Amino acid sequence: MSWATASVKGVLVFLYFVVTTVYVPDLVLGLDFVADSSVFVRDLVALVVWGVFFTAGLWLLRVGQRRGII
Repeated sequence: MSWATASVKGVLVFLYFVVTTVYVPDLVLGLDFVADSSVFVRDLVALVVWGVFFTAGLWLLRVGQRRGII
C-alpha cells in the first residue's frame, strides 16, 4: 500500500469517527422532541447514538482489516 492510499484511508477513517461521534449526536440532540426531554433522557439518547456509531466504526474497521481493505 502506498503512502497516498494509506493517507486517504486514514483520513476517511478519521472523518467517519468525527462526523458520526461528534456531529450526528449533536444533530440528534438538537431535535425538538429530544431537546424538550429531561436531562437524563437527553444524556441517554446521546450515549446510545454515540455508542452505536462508535461500535459500528470499530466493527467496520475490523471487517476492513479482515478483507485486506485497511
